[in-house]
Amino acid sequence: MASQEQSSLDFDSDSRDRKEVSKSPLEGLFEAGMELFAGGRYGEAAAHFEKALQLNRRHAESLKYLGLALFHQGKFDSATEHFRQVLDAQPDNEEVLLYCGSAYLAISRYDYAEQCYRKTVAVNPKNVKGYLGLGQVLYRKGLYSEAIGIFKKGNEQEKDNPEVLFMLGEAYNKLDEIDQAVSCFEAILKRHQDNPKVYYNLGILYDKKALPEKASLMYRRAKELSSPQSASRRRFSVPAAGDEEIFFSRSLTVVGRVASDKKEKSLNRARYEKFRKKQLGKKLPLILDEVEGIERSGTMDLTKASLKINEAIKIIKEGKRK
Repeated sequence: MASQEQSSLDFDSDSRDRKEVSKSPLEGLFEAGMELFAGGRYGEAAAHFEKALQLNRRHAESLKYLGLALFHQGKFDSATEHFRQVLDAQPDNEEVLLYCGSAYLAISRYDYAEQCYRKTVAVNPKNVKGYLGLGQVLYRKGLYSEAIGIFKKGNEQEKDNPEVLFMLGEAYNKLDEIDQAVSCFEAILKRHQDNPKVYYNLGILYDKKALPEKASLMYRRAKELSSPQSASRRRFSVPAAGDEEIFFSRSLTVVGRVASDKKEKSLNRARYEKFRKKQLGKKLPLILDEVEGIERSGTMDLTKASLKINEAIKIIKEGKRK
């Protein structure tokens, strides 16, 4: 019995040896590259795919995964070159079209990105990511009404997709359609309560609707969720086009401001005191302390600033009633 088992093991070993011997150098390089790619070692994987392409420059899978490895390293220009070669042979490759569009979007080549995304949804009209990407391109071009139409199509394919709703809310906000924007972000919160950007954007929108109490609640929640511990549990991220410049720079002019020198700080303080006295005709309790006005990094904590502004508004209103 033992000899039979040994014979069986030897046979299996011989079979594996024959398979390994029969494997071509190109296949060996590609498989090794795929293992590295699956482990997130994109630089090493790219080197293997390049060696495979030296043996066969038309090997579609090596071209595709070399493009993906470069994409994940942020080398978007080079990635598009390899994606294009794949698309020359496989023009309806849905996955490559999506990644090619994303790479072009990342380097602001919007016309090429638009072509890729339009082709994606033509190949598969149910591809939500295709609509999301196309909408982002139109958003970046400033074509907000068109972007809204595309995001709506994406939402039809996957109801209440948080990334699509987020960008839809962004586009509505750009057109000052505040109620529609609020509806989008509130719809996200029905399913996802862990993204601080959603709460912060709602705070901005509630401020625009003159609802300071609701705005303050949103800002506080945004601040709570901005901790590193909360970030690690987040279930969805903000889409590529939904970056800081959209909402944050529209809310407070101190974003990105370099710390001023002592003379400028005094001047700003004097202007602020003059404004407060003009509003109420008397000195108010201190709301913004000098030490927390500008942080070490040179930028103000936006949530804290928004809360202080709402507090100031309340005091001003109470003063006017008196």
